[in-house]
Amino acid sequence: MDEKIDFLFFNNTKRKGIAMTEIPYGDYQLEVAIEGAELLEWDVSNTGAERSGSDIIKDAIEHPVGTKRLNEIIAARDDDSKIVIVVDDHTRDTPTVEMLDALVREIGDCDNRITILVACGTHSPPSAEELNRILGKYARQFEVVVHDCDAPDLVYVGTTARGTPVWLNRTYVDADIRILTGDITLHYYAGFGGGRKSILPGISSRETIKQNHALLIDERASAANITDNPVHQDMTDAAAFAPPDFIINTIADASGAIVSAYAGDLNAVFEKGTGIAKELLIHETDLFDAIVVSAGGFPKDRNLYQATKAIQNCYNAVKPGGCLILVAECREGIGDAFFEEWMNSYESYEATEEAIRAHFVLGGHKAFYMRKVMRYLRLSIVSELDPDLLRNWGIHAYTSLEAALESELNGNFKIGIVRNGLDTLLVPDKLFKKEQ
Repeated sequence: MDEKIDFLFFNNTKRKGIAMTEIPYGDYQLEVAIEGAELLEWDVSNTGAERSGSDIIKDAIEHPVGTKRLNEIIAARDDDSKIVIVVDDHTRDTPTVEMLDALVREIGDCDNRITILVACGTHSPPSAEELNRILGKYARQFEVVVHDCDAPDLVYVGTTARGTPVWLNRTYVDADIRILTGDITLHYYAGFGGGRKSILPGISSRETIKQNHALLIDERASAANITDNPVHQDMTDAAAFAPPDFIINTIADASGAIVSAYAGDLNAVFEKGTGIAKELLIHETDLFDAIVVSAGGFPKDRNLYQATKAIQNCYNAVKPGGCLILVAECREGIGDAFFEEWMNSYESYEATEEAIRAHFVLGGHKAFYMRKVMRYLRLSIVSELDPDLLRNWGIHAYTSLEAALESELNGNFKIGIVRNGLDTLLVPDKLFKKEQ
C-alpha cells in the first residue's frame, strides 16, 4: 500500500470565481453562486483513489501492520472462541458494510461465533431502520448488540493515569477475539476519531466518558493534535486495559471516497492513519471575512449536536468580528437536552466555562464551544431548527441559504466555502507554519 499520497489544491491554493457550488444539506444539494468565493477543499481527482473502497479495505486486511493476519489469529484460538466486531453507530458515515464484507471473508465460516457490537457512546440507540442502513444484510446474519452506557453489567477494567475509571461493555470484554472497525476523521478535542475512540467513548460507561471528556477544557485538546492531547492520551490508556486483537480503519477524502485504509495493531494503525488524515484534512488558508460551511449533509447534520463540529473546524479562519454561516438541516433538532439547557442558561463564554469547571456535564461541553466561538465572531445557522430558539441564544437564524447570504454577505467580503466541515480543518497561514 502506498505510504505517500499526492494531493493538489485548485490553482495550487484555492479555486476562485465559482459560478455555481453545490452545498450539502440533509439529503439534498443546495446550489448557490457566490462570485469571487473560494472553495476550500482538496482537488480529489488525484488522491490515488483509482481503486475501489472495497479493494482498499481488502488489501489492508490482507496486509496488516503490527499483527498477524486475522485468519491466523483466529486459527490459533479454540474453535468455539467468541468473536466481537465493534462498529460505528448511526451518527457516523463509516463504510461499515464494506469493512464487514472484507472481515467476514477473512474470518471464514464462523457466523455462529460472531457478535456485532454497535458503539453508541452516550448517543441514543439506532432504530431498526438505522441498523439496516449501518449493517445491511449483517443486521440479520449476526447477533447484534447495541451498547448502553448505563447498562448494569458493564465491566471495570482499570483506572487511567488521569484518574478515569474505565467501565466497558461486557460483550466486548468477554469476547475471545476483539475486532474494531471505524474511520479516522477530525475530532475537535480528541484530535482524531478512529482507533481507540471505538472503545472510549464508543463502548464505555457514561461516567467513564464524562470524566474523559472533562479534560477538553485543556487548550491542547484540539482538532488534529494528538502529541500532548490529554483527551487522546486518556483514551489510549483506557483502550490498553482491554485491547483489540485486530482493527480496520479507513480514511476518506472530501467527497467521501475511501483513499486509504490500515488494519492490524490498534496503535500502529492509528499512527499511520492519522498521518494520512493530516495531509488530507488540514488546510492552510488566509483569513476570511465570512465562511459558509456545510456539516456535510445527512447523517453529519442530523442534529445541531453533531453539526457544531463543522463550526469548530473552521472558525479559526474567520477574521475577528467576521461571520460564519453553518448550513445544517438538523432534522432531529438540537440533539441533546443538556446542550440545549446550557445554551438557555449560560449566555456568555465566561459563564459557560465556569459551569464546565464547576460541574462537567456531557452535552454542556457543546455550549462551552459554541459560546467560545460566539465571543469571537457572528454566527449564523441555516437549518430546520426553531429560529426563535436560535435567536434567543444570540445566533442569526435562517430557513434558507439564499436569505442568509443576502443578509450576511452584503459588502466586499473575502468569502470562503467549505462543503464538508466535519472533515475539513482550516488553519490560518501563520498558525499553520508555526505548527509545521
